Amino acid sequence: MKDEKVIPQTKFTSHSVNMTDRKKAVMTGVAKVDGATDTEIELTTALGRLLVTGTGLKIAKYDDTDGNLTLLGNIDSIKYAAAKAPLLKRIFK
Repeated sequence: MKDEKVIPQTKFTSHSVNMTDRKKAVMTGVAKVDGATDTEIELTTALGRLLVTGTGLKIAKYDDTDGNLTLLGNIDSIKYAAAKAPLLKRIFK
């Protein structure tokens, strides 16, 4: 059996990121905020999981009905990550 990546279903079909001077990022298609600290923000988007790292990060605005998110801080990286396989699939490889 081949290893398939599972991408969670979201109500959004597209996703965009608009960053200004590495200090502000405006995103669309954000389904859920999975976790947030001042150095890392984890999101679930229409295209999979997204990890934003930096310093002084904070979510300025998030509207879960339309999927728009604005974050502020010193942004070092934005990285898309593969979705985790379901727990049972990881246990019984």
